Amino acid sequence: MKKNRFLIILTISVGLFLLSFSLSYQLITNKSEDNKIAKIENNKLENDDKNVEIIKEEEKVSPNTIIEQRILYKECGDLIVTNQTPSTDIINMTKEKYENYLTNKKPFLRVISFSSNKIVTWGEKEHLCNKHFIIGEEDGKIAVFKIGEDGERLLHKIFVDYPVELLMELDRDEIKKGIRVDSEEELSDVLENFIS
Repeated sequence: MKKNRFLIILTISVGLFLLSFSLSYQLITNKSEDNKIAKIENNKLENDDKNVEIIKEEEKVSPNTIIEQRILYKECGDLIVTNQTPSTDIINMTKEKYENYLTNKKPFLRVISFSSNKIVTWGEKEHLCNKHFIIGEEDGKIAVFKIGEDGERLLHKIFVDYPVELLMELDRDEIKKGIRVDSEEELSDVLENFIS
């Protein structure tokens, strides 16, 4: 009886050993086949990636693009920021074409950022911005000048009843040089001193 038990246990043990061995062998061979298949698929994907051409659409000016123009006026230190929509002649321009356009039309400006949603430009000018006035002389009379786009003085108003000759010499010299004022309120105050 003891021998029978021993033989049964031995037979079951050998059977289990053989079964586990064959299962392990199948798992290992399946894994290596899976690895081979995975390598073949990866190589195929890599080759496909080499043949894929990536197309990136180039940014262009659209009718909805906002153009932000920042100009620093060095004489007064003012930074004027304006937003505008593009004119029809620059719609569909790429960044490079727009930069060439600026070089020809507004050489003092340069592009800081460019996208189809918003373009930001920067420029500097050596003169006053158009927020200022100059009190000066025109035809021997006290006059007020506005500042033009290129810093030129544009005649705004002449006080025909107030000749410069009637002023004291110090005031006359200041008027001939031009007195810069920075707002309409300041303009009224300074004019009051000369024409009252």
